[in-house]
Amino acid sequence: MKKIITNSILAVAVAGTIFTGCGSNAPATPKVKKAPEADFRCRQDGVLAPKWTCNPYAEGSIAAVGIAKMNAGNDKSMQRSEAMADGRDALASQISTKVSNLFKSYKGTTGAGKNSTFDKATSKVSKQLANQTLNGSRAIDAWTNPSTKELYLLVVVGNDNIKNGMNNAIKTSFKNDNAMYQKFLAAKANGELDKELEKAGM
Repeated sequence: MKKIITNSILAVAVAGTIFTGCGSNAPATPKVKKAPEADFRCRQDGVLAPKWTCNPYAEGSIAAVGIAKMNAGNDKSMQRSEAMADGRDALASQISTKVSNLFKSYKGTTGAGKNSTFDKATSKVSKQLANQTLNGSRAIDAWTNPSTKELYLLVVVGNDNIKNGMNNAIKTSFKNDNAMYQKFLAAKANGELDKELEKAGM
């Protein structure tokens, strides 16, 4: 009797070993590698940086980034002045582009500008507006790259400053051409100019 029980246990053990061995020879389920998630964080020279250094933005304003390298004398005040000047140059370029686009749209909707006077006025308004509005520009944030020691400034000018400067510059530029100035006043009265300013992001 004991021999029968012993043989039975032995048979179960052998069968278990066989099944276990078969199981271990079964092909392993391949592991699916997950694709690495995209990292959209802002970086400057491989260093994580504030988002505004990649995409300058400030609500109610036109924004730009000014950058300046550390100078040989380690003069931080001079570095800040250089970064501010760089930011203002970038703002002036943006304003000039927006003015040009605005005048093209204004020209198309009003039928103005069939001679060179309109184009001259566009150039004059752009320069005058840049000078006026950049006086009101300011830095609202700063970051220094710990790797390169470059200083980044977020430089902005308010949309209200630009709108007021635009109106004044247009009046000054068009006052010698009464017909064109009257068209401007008519467009302004109808709210067309304000709509175009909004389209231009001002």
